[in-house]
Amino acid sequence: MIVAYNGITSSANDAAVKSDLANMAKKLEIEKVQSGSYPFPPTANTGIRITKTAYYDSNNLYYCYNSATDEYAVQARTINNKFFKIVDGVVSEGAAATPHTYSGLGTCEILGIVWDGTTGSLGYASTGQVWAPWAQ
Repeated sequence: MIVAYNGITSSANDAAVKSDLANMAKKLEIEKVQSGSYPFPPTANTGIRITKTAYYDSNNLYYCYNSATDEYAVQARTINNKFFKIVDGVVSEGAAATPHTYSGLGTCEILGIVWDGTTGSLGYASTGQVWAPWAQ
């Protein structure tokens, strides 16, 4: 029975991350309607809520914004080491990632830009073990 329980827990964690990302996409669309563009970085006022226990315990949530095209991309890593992303407001499962593709760099590459302090934001930084104000 433990195997079945672990499978149910894994599925629940993956579903929580997908739900977080779907809600995040909705919140970002609301922000765009209200302010005229997607935010960078998102703020606590954006209203994004994260099921923190469902995410991997290291760098696990990346937000990237291209101000030239007003597009964003997000990548997330679950506690089960599965990857999900938002591109054009659509949540989908990511392919098995390498450290390069699943990173800030890889997230910004989806938009054709380079990850840096003006384009990318970590939802959780393992170095400080703290969630960003926008990822609460």
